[in-house]
Amino acid sequence: MSNGNNEQIANEQNNIPGQQKDVNVKDYPSAQELANILKNVNYPADKNTIINSVKSNNTDSNLAQLLDKLEDKLYNNSSEVVSAIGLVEK
Repeated sequence: MSNGNNEQIANEQNNIPGQQKDVNVKDYPSAQELANILKNVNYPADKNTIINSVKSNNTDSNLAQLLDKLEDKLYNNSSEVVSAIGLVEK
């Protein structure tokens, strides 16, 4: 399934009556790529651990730049990281 299809499916789900969507994803491809990389990180993890994990996966520079926005603290899961850099709003 391509990234375009993921976004299309998510948009279609917004039109289904019932439970309201809990999050707003600003950039599906980047959020998906980052979450895929971060699934192998041992949490809780600090900013440096997260950045080193992303850099070791040869990701695009856009993700590396976004990760510079992270506060220097411990993160409990990839969802916290993706939210902290602004790819997902709750």
